[in-house]
Amino acid sequence: METVTMPQPAEHRQTRYVAAPPLDPPVALPLPKLTCDIEQAKLDLTEYGLCLLTDVLGSTELDVLRTKLGRQAAAERALGELAPPSACATKQLVSNMVNKGSEFLALVEKTESDELAGYLLGKDFLISSITGGIFHGQTSEPQPLHRDQGQVPATADFPAACNLFWLLDDFTPNRGSTFVVPGSHRWNPEYQVNSPPREMAVQIEAPAGSVFAWDGRLWHGTGVNVEGHARRQLTTFFCLPWMRQQENWGVSCLQEVLDEASPKLKIRLGLKTYGTLGGVSGTLTDQATVSLGNAQVSFPEFIIGEDGALHPLQRVSRAIKAN
Repeated sequence: METVTMPQPAEHRQTRYVAAPPLDPPVALPLPKLTCDIEQAKLDLTEYGLCLLTDVLGSTELDVLRTKLGRQAAAERALGELAPPSACATKQLVSNMVNKGSEFLALVEKTESDELAGYLLGKDFLISSITGGIFHGQTSEPQPLHRDQGQVPATADFPAACNLFWLLDDFTPNRGSTFVVPGSHRWNPEYQVNSPPREMAVQIEAPAGSVFAWDGRLWHGTGVNVEGHARRQLTTFFCLPWMRQQENWGVSCLQEVLDEASPKLKIRLGLKTYGTLGGVSGTLTDQATVSLGNAQVSFPEFIIGEDGALHPLQRVSRAIKAN
């Protein structure tokens, strides 16, 4: 009898994430409890799709981050016609904070980022964006419920992105804390397209210095800030290494930031290939070229063009253009 050679099955996992069983019917779970235990936080991410990890940022660190965020927000509001779109809104978003201070970049290298984002997304996760948020008064409408990986097919039964909110102030319902639908990351695909009734959502409560993290499949949205309190936070949004990032770092990240970055931070910014993705191909660089597997990436001095023409690679820099 002829022997038929067949491939052997293997468990295929790029991350350490272990999924909980689907919730069918699609019910909302209660909020997880506050915890200072990183392992419990991971269990909460599996069960509830979010965790509330306390005592992460100390008082000195909070003061530095509040001061730095406030100064940056004020400077961008003062830019007048050149100000970013949300600079003069009641809730100001300060985007692309990769370029706006080493204090913000340091959050990416914290143990909590490695442990929580690494659990959901694997060791090669990327920074998708870093954003600051600060309220300048009361609001009247909550943000629509949404999923942070809404661009990913709903049939994907794994987290492709995750958010870590570094709370610089106490998060309470009256300050517009985030609405969440705990457990909604475990719903079947047909419930992952249209937002659920807001009545299913509850608002988190957590003290300043905490990290509020959630799975990219979780339904959530900002609440109404009744008090008008500043309710400041810093958001590190991470994604799988094969996803397109929110911020186009290849264009907007300062060359000096890349030059000064640690090896880990360079990986998070995408200066490491993931298989065949993310390279600078066809031009000589000072890094080895590999067709498969991961390798460090460096930018060449020139890009080769038509007929072998060498075009200088322009990179955004801290140098101030003269008028």
